[in-house]
Amino acid sequence: MKQSPTLLITRGCSPLGQALARAAAGHYRVAIASDDTRTGSALCRSLHEGGHEALFIETTTGNAQDIQRGINRVLRRWQQLDVIINLPGNLLVGPFEAIQEQQWQALASEQKMHVVHNCQSALTAMKKQGNGRIINVVPDCGLLAGPLTSASSSTYAGIVALTESLNSELANSPVNATLIALPLYRELSVQLDATDPLSQARFERKIRDSLDTALSLSADIMAMLDKPESATLHLPSAPTRAHWRLKRWFRKRWDNKMQQRGQRYRRREPEP
Repeated sequence: MKQSPTLLITRGCSPLGQALARAAAGHYRVAIASDDTRTGSALCRSLHEGGHEALFIETTTGNAQDIQRGINRVLRRWQQLDVIINLPGNLLVGPFEAIQEQQWQALASEQKMHVVHNCQSALTAMKKQGNGRIINVVPDCGLLAGPLTSASSSTYAGIVALTESLNSELANSPVNATLIALPLYRELSVQLDATDPLSQARFERKIRDSLDTALSLSADIMAMLDKPESATLHLPSAPTRAHWRLKRWFRKRWDNKMQQRGQRYRRREPEP
C-alpha cells in the first residue's frame, strides 16, 4: 500500500501552524516541530483521535543540533521527508531607533538562522532520497518594507533572498524551494512584538481589519502544495499581490505611499 507523503511544519504550534497541521492531516503524515510542548502534544493527540498519523518534535528555535535531531526523528519514523514548511516567528514592530541590539540579534538567530539550519538539514535528507520541497514562509514586509518594520523587514528580506538563491541552485535538482509571503492575518496578534504601546495598537488594528485568517491561508498553502510545479514566489493575498505590483512597476508611487504612511505614524511618537 502506498504511504502518504510526509510534511514537517516548523513553528507548528503557532496559529497558522496548527491550522496547517489540521488541513494537511488528511493528505500527509504530519510532523510538528515547536518549543511549545503542551500545545504540540495536544495537537498531536487531536490528530491521532481523528485517525491521522502525526508526530510532535520538541525543538529549540535556531539550535542547529536540535533541528537536525528533529529531522532525523522524522526520517526514523517514516523513512522520508517530502515537504518542509518553515513558518515565521514573532513580528517585531516599532520605530527604528527604539529597537535594541539584542532584539536585532534575536531576529537573526531565531528567525533567519532558524530557517538556514532547517533548509540545510532538510536539503541533505531530500537529496539523498531524490525528491522534496522546501517552503519558506515570511510576512509580506519581507517584500514590502514599510514604516515601523525595519528589523522584521530586513530579517525576512534575507530569507526571501536565501530562498531565491537556493531555488536557482536547485534548478536541475528534484528538490525545489518556494517562498510564500503572507499578509497580516487575524490570529497574528499573539505573535506581535512591539517596542511601544502605540506601535502595538496600530498593528493590532491592522490585524483586526484583515480579511485573512489562519484557516484561509492554510487552505491556500495546501492548494499550492497540490500543484506539481509552482513559481518561486507565492502571494496568497490579493492586497499583497496588488502592493507587490505597485512596488515593482510604479516604484515612485510606492515610495510616496510608504513615506506618507511613515509621516502619519511619526505624528505621535512614543516618548524616548
